[in-house]
Order: sequence, then structure tokens, then C-alpha cells
Amino acid sequence: MYSARIDFNKISQSLSETIEAVKADQNLSPSALEQLQNAQNELQQAMTYSLSFLHK
Repeated sequence: MYSARIDFNKISQSLSETIEAVKADQNLSPSALEQLQNAQNELQQAMTYSLSFLHK
């Protein structure tokens, strides 16, 4: 297995910007916003796991 760097900050920023854009566009379905927010929660969990793994 190889080591790959994941830029969590860039992903988080992109998700936040996309969520704001979806909130501003009233024509998009509420499920799109919900899916993005779920992705943001999963990203937070991945970041927490990654940091805890590094500090073992």
C-alpha cells in the first residue's frame, strides 16, 4: 500500500464554498444540500481519524 497525501483543508474549503452556493440557489433540491453536509461530516470524521492515527 502506498502513502498518499490528502489535502483535507482544500477539500473542506471546497465543500464549504459549494454548500454556500447551494444555499444561495433556491432552485436546487434540499437533498443536494443534505448530501453535501453529510460529506462535510464524513470529512471531519476522516480528519479526526487521520490525526489520531498520526499521534499514536
